[in-house]
Formats: sequence, structure tokens, C-alpha cells
Amino acid sequence: MSGFKYSSPVSLFDKFVSISSYYTFGLTGIIWLIASMLIFKKNVTSFCMYHIYQSIFISILLAVLSMGLNFIFSLTIKIPYIGELIAHFFHWFFEEPVYFTFSLFNFIVFIILTYLALGAFFGKKTYFPFISDIIRGNFGD
Repeated sequence: MSGFKYSSPVSLFDKFVSISSYYTFGLTGIIWLIASMLIFKKNVTSFCMYHIYQSIFISILLAVLSMGLNFIFSLTIKIPYIGELIAHFFHWFFEEPVYFTFSLFNFIVFIILTYLALGAFFGKKTYFPFISDIIRGNFGD
């Protein structure tokens, strides 16, 4: 399956909102949803809604993943001998700068967000496993 879903031509403003919602982890999208409904009294396009919801779901997924990994690592660090190995792995994967100030985890997240933002830039509905399926199933997209 291709990573991009073809859609009708999209306005430049919708592309801007979609791209910026990825890099702000959904904040720009939420502001645009509230502003368009309350202030401008206009409907948000399905393209923009798709990317806004996807960015919000990804930010929630990252928050849950981060809290879960912190909890697991805090428990496993107390295990003798293995705890030190896990502490080194945690430091290397999440805290050690690999590229400028990005850790390896941050760099992977940045690459994923860039892929999704490039899809929005080209006017496509990018596919992200599991999350895109949820959005298509619940919002009829």
C-alpha cells in the first residue's frame, strides 16, 4: 500500500495548518478547529481534519509511550546487574545527543513527523499505521 492517499486539490492555508499541526503536536490544529467553528463560522475541510486528528492522536501516542517507558525503566533499573545495563540503554536512546541536540528517539520522531508533514505539503493524506485506520474508521475519511 502506498504511503500517500490521493485527494482533490487543497488550499495553501489548509496545507499550512496541516503541516504546522504536526510540528506543534496538534496545538495549531486545535486552535484552528476552535477558531473556525466559533469565530469564522466555517467548516474545516476533510483534508485538514484528517491531518489535525492524526497529529493529535500521534501526540497522545507519544505521551502515553513516554510515560509507559519511564515507568518501566524506573522499575527495571532497580534490578541488580541488569539495571545498570538498562540505565545505559535509556541514557543512550533517550538522552545522549546523536544529531545536534536530538537524541536517537527524538530524531526518529522528527523523521516520522517530517514524512507526515511532507505528505500534507504535497496535498496527500499520509498513512501512519494504526492511527490512520482509526481516523478513517471513526471519521468516515
